Amino acid sequence: MAKLGRYSANRIKVESITESKQLEVHDCGTLLLLDAAAGCTVTLPSVAEAGKGWWVRFVISTNVSSNTLVITEKTSEDTDVLVGGINELEVDTSDDGPSTTGATTITIANAADTVGDFVEFVCDGSKFYFHGQTKLDGCMTIA
Repeated sequence: MAKLGRYSANRIKVESITESKQLEVHDCGTLLLLDAAAGCTVTLPSVAEAGKGWWVRFVISTNVSSNTLVITEKTSEDTDVLVGGINELEVDTSDDGPSTTGATTITIANAADTVGDFVEFVCDGSKFYFHGQTKLDGCMTIA
């Protein structure tokens, strides 16, 4: 294994997203920093393109000040392939975190996002399974 000083050469890819983007197969293994203060839409590859083991993680790195952030399936090829749930750390209400057995989008609200909130996806070739965590109630909605 190659060494870079004291650090291993085996690092994950990190990319900043500042505008709408269509993810591709080569984005697998990437930590995607959501840096779009004005919001944007990120489209996952189709489950057929992604295949088994395709993985990404989205992290809020800039608060959204207008519009929303949307993560969506490739609707021209997939229908309701997002399966999973979001943990909400806020405990002062009786609401549970949102979850689904089949959805198209995850929307991150501009007034409820917190730097560090995240959602992670892994594909099994037929579905994208996701889990995430947000600090505030109602930050992420699933539809």
